[in-house]
Amino acid sequence: MGEITKLLIANRGEIAIRIIRTCREMGISTVAVFSDADENALFVQKADEAVRIGGKQPQESYLLADKIIEAAKITGADAIHPGYGFLSERADFAQAVIDAGLIWIGPHPEAIINMGSKINAKKIMQQYGVPVIPGYQGEDQSHQTIRTKALEIGFPILLKASAGGGGKGMRIVREEKELDKSIEAAKSEALSGFGDDTLLIEKYFDSSRHIEFQIFGDKHGNAVHIFERECSIQRRYQKIIEESPSPIMTLELRKKMGAAAVQAAKAIGYDNAGTVEFIVAPDNSFYFLEVNTRLQVEHPVTEMISGMDLVRLQIETAEGKPFSFQQEDLKINGHAIETRIYAEDPANNFMPVSGKISKWSHSDIQGVRYDSAIEESGTIDIYYDPMIAKVITHGQNRTEAIRKMNYTLSDLVIAGMTTNQSFLKAIIQNDDFQNGNFNTHFLDKVFNYEGEKPSQQNLDFAIVALQIYRTHQRDIQRTLAPEVPALWRNNIFKPQKERYAYQGYEFEVFYHQEGTQLSVSFAEKVFKAQLISEINQNYVIEINGIRNSFLFAQTEQNYLVHSKATGMITYKALPRFAPPKEETIKGGYIAPMPGEVTTVLVKAGDIVKSGDALLKMISMKMESTIEAAEDGTIEEVFVEPKQFVENGTLLLKMKEE
Repeated sequence: MGEITKLLIANRGEIAIRIIRTCREMGISTVAVFSDADENALFVQKADEAVRIGGKQPQESYLLADKIIEAAKITGADAIHPGYGFLSERADFAQAVIDAGLIWIGPHPEAIINMGSKINAKKIMQQYGVPVIPGYQGEDQSHQTIRTKALEIGFPILLKASAGGGGKGMRIVREEKELDKSIEAAKSEALSGFGDDTLLIEKYFDSSRHIEFQIFGDKHGNAVHIFERECSIQRRYQKIIEESPSPIMTLELRKKMGAAAVQAAKAIGYDNAGTVEFIVAPDNSFYFLEVNTRLQVEHPVTEMISGMDLVRLQIETAEGKPFSFQQEDLKINGHAIETRIYAEDPANNFMPVSGKISKWSHSDIQGVRYDSAIEESGTIDIYYDPMIAKVITHGQNRTEAIRKMNYTLSDLVIAGMTTNQSFLKAIIQNDDFQNGNFNTHFLDKVFNYEGEKPSQQNLDFAIVALQIYRTHQRDIQRTLAPEVPALWRNNIFKPQKERYAYQGYEFEVFYHQEGTQLSVSFAEKVFKAQLISEINQNYVIEINGIRNSFLFAQTEQNYLVHSKATGMITYKALPRFAPPKEETIKGGYIAPMPGEVTTVLVKAGDIVKSGDALLKMISMKMESTIEAAEDGTIEEVFVEPKQFVENGTLLLKMKEE
């Protein structure tokens, strides 16, 4: 061990920026590594030094352990912080860092190995008296054995990839008739995703909560928990919203679960940041799920309620320093909530999207934290996770934290691409969520998201404000006849006209100047509006005597209009005369998202049935299978494996029967 003066971050994006922030506060120089896709990224600019390590794909850059260690050596770094994701839970990487004479900021490799296998982890926890879910984690991985054990445990059951996480290689099986197909699918996905098709079986609980405990160990045998995080708001096994403390937590339950978490840490001699994950049944019985041997994405909520900097503690622990506190010294202060904002389209099955961010604006209020690596003109590309930002709010209690989150999501402006921002806001506003009445099935079975539904007045005010904005833009940009008043017409009885569309509905807006005001009319309604001021792209507009501050952003013909009152509304400006409709290709299958074609399963002449898999794509770590919508014959395939395609690209053509 020893004092760290320069640290290399083996990660990217907001993760790297988060670590850089703490290093600066500690006086530690930072080195970033970056791929070709990230050469202009914000985290590269923020680091003191940066080393290019490879191509655009993770396997060509951020997963190349040798190149990362070499980057640390040539820059004189003392230590490597893996962040979370990529190589953070690779024991071989941790050992290689240590063997290179560098300080590894994470738990010792043996702990990673022991917890890397869910089967092995479960066995260790059973030996140390940590409650585990009834199930099977045997070495006999034959299809028949797994089938027999599943029937013995009783439905519903959960098949899980032993080597994986994030929902891959995971299947819920409720009936025997689903079992064989689910075993094959889980094994195939596990082998493809992790190179290991070993499965374990667990009893599945239809009504349960996912609660994890932040654990920390030092190199002197000390271990503590830094309280719990509620992680039950999930979609496709991915956490969406996290909070601390949990709404269901009592002092007695926290004492029991915390003791089990610390026991789990001591069972493997844990010596850095980690997370023990539990499933909690309705009767408050709890069972061990797994240990994540790294810092978690949701660690900011723990920092907000504990007042601790977990990255600082990671670094100090790696330097060999003992804890300066004991378990009883740790206290909970208030309540914190984190929402994860992704570049994805809730209206299109949450497909990831990519593109350039044309506007990024938020207000800074006390108790609100933004962990992000984006800036205006920054891009979200197809190579990595579509995370844009994490928004964390802290209040004296849960009600205040929720209220701050609602305000913050209403105030936040991200323009240039579709995000899940309104989806998150709808969850925060949901009565069941606000009352703490939810479990891991909340988003699937209880919460019903119907998309953004602004009030008619908000829609009206937004289109009037947009017309003021566009008129003002034309006025300041015009070069001909500048002495002639704006909007002057030689026929004063005929107003000017624009055509717009909102969610597929097209309409016309008429407007003309009346003194200092603009008269705007549509749908038999008339509004009087004027621009009061414009400072730093912040437009104060008065509409029928009501003033609001508006922000505007344009992407091609789409205009985003935002104010705290109206929220975020997007209108499309249409040409005066509608263009001819684009011809669609009969039998054509198009890419639902930008990404890489990983597998092509058919060729010209193949006869397929409805539901058959045609090809597979991956984008931003999300795999999608394109299936036949009808019975038919493949006429032509236009793509091949490892080919990158844009959203809407024609993939293949099929002649339907």
